[in-house]
Amino acid sequence: MASLTIHSFTLGEKEYLIHNEEELALIIDLIAASDDSFTLHRHIIMSLDEKLMDIILTYKGLLLCMKHMEYKNRFLLLIKMGDTLSRVIEKSTHLGSLLASIPEENDKKRIIKSIRYKGLIQIIDTPDDLGNILEWIFGEGEKLVIDILGKEFLQSLFTYGTDIYKVFHFLSDENKNILADLLELSFIKSCVYTPEDFFYVLKALSNEKSEDFIPLFTPEEIRTVIRKDKTLHHFLPKLTQEKENILLQYIKN
Repeated sequence: MASLTIHSFTLGEKEYLIHNEEELALIIDLIAASDDSFTLHRHIIMSLDEKLMDIILTYKGLLLCMKHMEYKNRFLLLIKMGDTLSRVIEKSTHLGSLLASIPEENDKKRIIKSIRYKGLIQIIDTPDDLGNILEWIFGEGEKLVIDILGKEFLQSLFTYGTDIYKVFHFLSDENKNILADLLELSFIKSCVYTPEDFFYVLKALSNEKSEDFIPLFTPEEIRTVIRKDKTLHHFLPKLTQEKENILLQYIKN
């Protein structure tokens, strides 16, 4: 969809008219060969300012405009997009790719904050969607995503133990504990239906939370979940030594 309004900016004595994101990307591309490309690109961004929200209407257009810019200008462009950035980002993989291109953690957090709850829930339908985002943000950024989404929405994403793993394995141990406490271990237990679910939850949780999770089952319940020795032998090597010891000691009682 093209912008219906013609926008303009000047470079030196020359005025440029912009009808759509493709034209803007072309001008940025042409200027990239200049020795002053960083300054010129920055001038374009600052000149267009809020008009950028009316010009850049698709994720493809955003990538084209950022393609030949240095990092600081790419990030400035993202910030100038403001609330409309969530309109342009239509998939969790889009946001994941943008976060992957941003080296500074504080900058990643600024992007997440600009998208906010409404923008995030539009692109997160499954645990895999959330994983696509968490894969590229770390530490305080992980906690920021958790805090923005909140307990009710996060619980709505999980049905099986394998779903828990798809999200938790991207998190630091500290943030695994924070998310486990938010979801509640009793809820996580309700996602266990199969031996695979059980072991993937153990694999997903920190050692500390695994120690709290295992006693939510009786030893007999765990034996029922495991069902066959070959299941135990298949999954035990995938656990940490500490988790393995906790589990084996518990089911022997």
